Amino acid sequence: MWKFTENCCKFLWNWPIALGVIRHVFNRKLKLLRKYLKITIVLGLFGIGFFFLFKTYQRYQAKKESEERIQTLQHACFESLNGGQICVDEFDNRKPTVIIYFHPECEHCQYEASEIGRNAQQFEEANMIMITPDDSIKRVETFAAKYHLWEVDNLVVLLDRNQQFLKSFGTAVFPTVFIYGSDRKLLKMYKGEVKIEAIIGSLPPTPPKEGEKKTVKK
Repeated sequence: MWKFTENCCKFLWNWPIALGVIRHVFNRKLKLLRKYLKITIVLGLFGIGFFFLFKTYQRYQAKKESEERIQTLQHACFESLNGGQICVDEFDNRKPTVIIYFHPECEHCQYEASEIGRNAQQFEEANMIMITPDDSIKRVETFAAKYHLWEVDNLVVLLDRNQQFLKSFGTAVFPTVFIYGSDRKLLKMYKGEVKIEAIIGSLPPTPPKEGEKKTVKK
């Protein structure tokens, strides 16, 4: 009994010391934990910042490469409405080429198509290529008929089945217009709705036909 009482007294006597030791150890562990937590947060923020910086650089490089690539008409092939393959660089190289990326349900595309149909004669001396990712041939044919696109000479409508347009031309905005000269060099690009006068004005002058005299302005 006396031994038990003695041990209890020693425990009570040394309790503040033990508590202090426990508190000291706990504080050291807490400081160490805070230190590791700060390091983890800093490394995490650094990693996130590096990730976004890398992604930004990748987008910049991709945009730069795309801008350089589209300066020359690409060898890109698409599906015709009858199931064949047509490549955009295989048209008459004596004429400029107008490529329009569209979707039948896009209101801005509908405006562009209606204006092209109304001004069909203005595009007689150009290769007109309209490309759509729409997988409904019936909807595409209805669209072309509604806006009198078949009245435009040298106009074809192609289907973009595998996002080839985005890979080749670096954009998938509806509508997008690319105008290339007969030398296959980019003359103008329009993203979004554009006035038909701007498209016509971007076409190079039509050379005089054989036997015709070139008019000289005084």
